[in-house]
Amino acid sequence: MVKQLCRLDVEVLAIDKDSQKVEAISQECEDAITIDVSDEEVIREHLENVDVLVVTVGETPLPGILLTTIAQELDIRRIVIRAHEPTERAILEKLGATEIFSPEKKAAESMARNLTVPFSVDSLPLSTNQAIVKIDAPEDWIGKTVKEIGIRQNFAVNLICIARNDGTDHDFAPAIDKPFVKTDVLFLLGSRDRLEKLTGSLK
Repeated sequence: MVKQLCRLDVEVLAIDKDSQKVEAISQECEDAITIDVSDEEVIREHLENVDVLVVTVGETPLPGILLTTIAQELDIRRIVIRAHEPTERAILEKLGATEIFSPEKKAAESMARNLTVPFSVDSLPLSTNQAIVKIDAPEDWIGKTVKEIGIRQNFAVNLICIARNDGTDHDFAPAIDKPFVKTDVLFLLGSRDRLEKLTGSLK
């Protein structure tokens, strides 16, 4: 995670209690420090100016629970936590974690698809300047068709999927005469600057 974020030119503060892990990552991350998360006072000091907290340790639920609580008190807007068990996920959600992920679950789902669907892939070969974003259909798009909005022509991004019925139905490469409805969730592919410009204009 740290390596990938640094390659995307993101300012990263990497923290771990294992000094060997910190030393190993220090060549790729300029700001890597050794801290035990149980040292609440020191953790608070280093998280004061953080915009996004990502907790990738998941052997026990305690670090995630402690760091989520601190992050909430510090008004960190995005809190991404690794978790395994349903009970642990429920606790973290109640504490204020905004996103919860399980690499093991994703890996298992990926392997199952690869074993059962020939030539299947789990991701697109995106460059560091490309991304896929998920947004709610903008209000001023409701009732208009894909053609009328002219997403590709006007915003230079591609609409690759429309999710409907609480995400149970997915329409990939939707027809240009398909009108948007209020509950649509859109998946858009494009350069990061174009996507940021589009999503910023929708706020």
